[in-house]
Amino acid sequence: MTTDATPVVAESPPAPSKPEKKKKPKQKESTRDTVESILFAFVLAFLFRTFEAEAFVIPTGSMAPTLYGRHKETDCASCGFHLVVGASDEVNPETGQLWNSARLRSAVCPNCGADNPQIYDELAFNGDRILVNKYPYEIGDPDRWDVFVFKWPEEPQTNYIKRLVGLPGETIRIRGGNVFLWDNEKEVILRKDPDKQKRLQMPVYDNDHAPAPLLAAGWPERWASVKPSDVGRLANWAETEEGTGWKSDLENRSFSISNTAGQELNWLRYRHFFAAPADWENLERGKPFEPKSRLIGDYCGYNTYTGDNPQHFEAHTSEAVDDGPYWVADLTLNFDLDVQAVQPGGEVVLELCEGTYWYRCRINPATGAATLEEINVQMNERVKPRGSAETSITGPGSYSISFANVDDRLCLWINDVLVDFGEEASIDLAGATVNRFPTPTDLTPVGIAVTGVDATVSHLLLERDLYYRADFSIQDPRYHENKRFERDLIRHRHDPDVWGQVYLENADRLDTLELQVGDDHYLALGDNSPRSRDSRLWRKDMQSVPRKFLVGKAFLIYWPHGIPFLNSGKGFEVTAHKQPVNGRLQKVEEYPRYTIPFYPQFSRMKRIR
Repeated sequence: MTTDATPVVAESPPAPSKPEKKKKPKQKESTRDTVESILFAFVLAFLFRTFEAEAFVIPTGSMAPTLYGRHKETDCASCGFHLVVGASDEVNPETGQLWNSARLRSAVCPNCGADNPQIYDELAFNGDRILVNKYPYEIGDPDRWDVFVFKWPEEPQTNYIKRLVGLPGETIRIRGGNVFLWDNEKEVILRKDPDKQKRLQMPVYDNDHAPAPLLAAGWPERWASVKPSDVGRLANWAETEEGTGWKSDLENRSFSISNTAGQELNWLRYRHFFAAPADWENLERGKPFEPKSRLIGDYCGYNTYTGDNPQHFEAHTSEAVDDGPYWVADLTLNFDLDVQAVQPGGEVVLELCEGTYWYRCRINPATGAATLEEINVQMNERVKPRGSAETSITGPGSYSISFANVDDRLCLWINDVLVDFGEEASIDLAGATVNRFPTPTDLTPVGIAVTGVDATVSHLLLERDLYYRADFSIQDPRYHENKRFERDLIRHRHDPDVWGQVYLENADRLDTLELQVGDDHYLALGDNSPRSRDSRLWRKDMQSVPRKFLVGKAFLIYWPHGIPFLNSGKGFEVTAHKQPVNGRLQKVEEYPRYTIPFYPQFSRMKRIR
């Protein structure tokens, strides 16, 4: 922990000038005055740190991607996507030195699945430096979803940082990736504020970063122009014939369509063709592969790395990386829409599927009128209105659009402005079903359709919400059973029906967890749920944080790591990593710990949401 505080010494205003016969000699500042000034400065800094704000360094990745711990970065060699992976497993947290023979070996790209061994030679950076505001908790109560610092109940001398999800006296139920308030009669989903929700989404696929080697070998594009078909290869969708439907511009990674007046909806759909390590191996060996779409899982790119030493790294091969066994249906679609012309009756339709429910947003691009719909597939595609509102879309022009189904609530943003659909946009399916399971449509869960509109779609980015796992400590008898359950889920991600059956048989026991929050206590969960030691894994009698252990609310990343330059972008070594070898510390060659020069990373200096 460090605190930065620079006292300001005010100067006295000059006195009115008076005629003097002789100026007195200026007195030199005594040693005592100097010492007192220094002590006073330290006192001010101490008071500021104690009562107002304090600076912290994030050591690990339990709050990734909101906050980075010690980490490494690189651009994927196959698709160019920027990777950030945790590197705290490399070092001994007590000494800050590298474990013997423990070093990141490779990173798996969460965008395309390619292995990136060049991460081995990249610099490792310290975690984010943040400011924590102590004042809010001194005069008021913490809010749900705050990122907060506190003393760990099991070791009060240790500071932790997590997200506050449970308030005093509550029973919190974690189920299906969501967090619910449970009162023994009914569970109520706990929704994040829409603005906070939008900033907590994790990438699924960035269409601007397509894996060129895979596509050149015949791997299908994830976005494609499709039409309904009973004999479609995937979820009754078949790709349209060349010259019909949406036209793809591979160089600009965009899709355009025109002359659709009077036609049925023309669909552009996402298929989750994520390449597994075996697919990349077949590509490298020149062997054929069989692309299969699979369910979108709780894949966290920050954790997708392999390491040398089995004692310190969970994953030693790319096949062992945790690439998300749990189906995530809470999705956010982002894209730019350039409208060139609108014919009478023109319409733009956005669709997000979740099991047997499809959610659509219909937009009239001439007037900006938007309506939400819920389609129940089990009830002969019964349509239920979910609210209407006016948007800023008014004919030809360029628009940035985001459409989300997260926390059982539909949200639409136009040019980063939230459209207000009212309470009807909130979904309550508790009375209809307790558990929701995927269908084949969830292999292609996102669609954009138009009719009577000349338009271009670009910068397609699909994201997912955080998925809170119901993890168990290793002392819990369910721990090993849970690991087998997750392996079974991974094996069946290409078959939603089988995946759903496996999940149905085990979810109540292995993906459901209830946590009781004590009076004047708070419940803490990490954003990086697969790799967070939080309330789920603490001792049963200490699973919530007493109010007296709260330190403050994290509010600003004031110094993410600096960006080195010169010497091929790595700077020049100032100090090197060291590791113990045969009881003695040895320098690790060609692996600097700190380098210069560097410049500030302004893009990540931001308020913590």
